[in-house]
Formats: sequence, C-alpha cells, structure tokens
Amino acid sequence: MALGIYSTHELMGVVRRLPQPKGFWKAMAARVYTSDREKIYFDELGEEDRRLAPFVAPFQQGRVLKELGYQTKSFKPAYLKPKGIVHPQKTLMRRPGEAFGGEMSPAQRRDAVIADLLASQRDMIDRRLDWMAAQALMFGSVTVEGDDYPTQTVDFGRDSSLTYTLAGTAQWDDTDADPLGDIKAARLNAYNLGSYPVRKLIFGATAWELFTANADVKALLSTQVRGSDSNFRAASLNAGEPWAFEGTIVGGPGGQGGYDLYTYQGTYRDDSGTATSILHTNDVIGIGEPDLVEAYGAILDLDSLAPVPMFPKMWRENDPSAEYVMTQSAPLMVPMRPNSTFRIRVA
Repeated sequence: MALGIYSTHELMGVVRRLPQPKGFWKAMAARVYTSDREKIYFDELGEEDRRLAPFVAPFQQGRVLKELGYQTKSFKPAYLKPKGIVHPQKTLMRRPGEAFGGEMSPAQRRDAVIADLLASQRDMIDRRLDWMAAQALMFGSVTVEGDDYPTQTVDFGRDSSLTYTLAGTAQWDDTDADPLGDIKAARLNAYNLGSYPVRKLIFGATAWELFTANADVKALLSTQVRGSDSNFRAASLNAGEPWAFEGTIVGGPGGQGGYDLYTYQGTYRDDSGTATSILHTNDVIGIGEPDLVEAYGAILDLDSLAPVPMFPKMWRENDPSAEYVMTQSAPLMVPMRPNSTFRIRVA
C-alpha cells in the first residue's frame, strides 16, 4: 500500500505551532493532594485567633480558653476524560518529518501516535487545571459544568467584600480615580480577613494601561527616592505574551508593604474554537498566601490501583479494529485561605 504524503512538493522539516506557555495560575499551588475516595474533603478553619493572652494574678490558675472550630467540606469532582483513537491506517502513513517512502516501521509509528495522544491529553488536563486555579483565585469559587455533568459551583467561602466593582468617578478611566488608594484599601481588607499580606497584583490589559496612566502612579517612577527598588514598566509591553512580570513597587523600609506587578492576557479555546480570555481585561487580582492545593479525587476504574493525579489507559476494539487511548483525572483546585485574594473590576 502506498504511503500517504503531504501535498507539498518539497519537505523542509516539520513546522509546529509553538505551544503557549501554560500553568501561570496552577503554578501558585503550594502542594498536591491525592485522595483514595471519590470525594475530596477539606477542612475550613474559622477566623484567625487574634486574641491576647489574658492577665491573671501570679498565684491564680490559668484561664481555659475556648477552642476555635472548623468546618469540613466535601466535593465530588467532575471527571476529565480526553480520549483518542489509533486507527490502523495511521501506522501505514508517513508521519510528519518522516522521509518520503517511509523510514519507520508500522510498530514504531503506532508507538509515536500513542505518545502524541498521551502528551496532548496531559496538556489538555493541565490547561483545565490552570483554568480552575484561575477561577478559584479570582472569584473564590469554581463553577463546574459539562454536557453530562450538572452545573455545580464550589464556593470556598471568600468574603463578599473582597470582590469590588468600581463605579462612576471611582473607575480608573476617570480623572478623579485613585488606583493606589483602591488597591491599598483592598489589600488592607484582605489582610484583616485573611491574615496574610497581598504581595502580588495581576492586571488585565486595560486595567494595566489605566493604572500606569494615572498621575499618582506615574509619580512613583518620576519621584523615586535615592536607593529605592521600585521599578515597573510605565506602558504595557507584553503584547502577544500570555503573561509578563512588569516590575515592583516597594513600600516602606526593607520593602515592607511592596508588591510585584504582573499583566495577564492568557486565553483558551472553547468548544466552538473561539479564543476566550481567562482574566477580564478590566480586572485586577490581588494574591497573598491562599495556600492553593491541587487536589484529586479517586479514579473509579478497576485498572487504577492507587490514588493518582492522572490515570492513562488504553484498550483495543476488534470491530472495527482500533485502539483507544484515554487519560482520566478528577481534579479540584482548592484555596485553603480564600480570603487571601481579592478582585477589582476597575472600569
């Protein structure tokens, strides 16, 4: 049987579209947790204990203090099950980059097709994990929905006051806007509720342009004191990049109160193939220490013998003859300290 070839007359190598760097949000996960149960369980502690030790007389008994409680929550995660097929004809057709006439055996091509499918499935699952991490950090919740899965919203209990929508003259495109004041107030609120300082700010493209155009923000660059480490780009220079580190604003002595600045324009493809933004262009996300956990429920598969983040498997069908390759995962990205984040819609 003749080997399939591309329609071009000359082959100068394989040109692949470079994959977008991924994992910006997922990389903030502090740890990975795998469960041997179908549900994922996590304990939510109450408010941080900020009580002062009580005074007593030297020869009086110590006072027994009331213990702070916690609440256990659970969620049965939806499955991710990307699946591909190895058709027999793929083992007979020349692969991209293979010499005309063929230089691989059918068995070698079969192995290469399986490896391609597994790599693609892992990438798809990783992108979904990154999307879930973004939702958890931006909104304090993750909405899970699918064709065969009823829509559910996992609410991690972030305080509603940590979600801001500016209006009127407070919007950053107004001459009376106060971006630095808005961020300061949001950071203080997040610290009071979450007990950790917000040290990372992530801007949508429009939010960054409005932020750097503000006179008070510009003054941070033009009036830096000698020896200050504050430094950031006054214009958005990362067109065509999913994200970029834009610089740092340093607060008091030793850098206390400062924060790192990022811009983010990452997208994903929806079911129709349309590029969809992960972060709204008018949003600013503040992140402190959310203790983001990459959690996985058990895979309900007789071939899966242990809790694992991803479980690949393959099987053969006889009529018509084909092999299937599938990777299963049951993930949920959980911010254990949801009040260590905030979101501001600036315009």
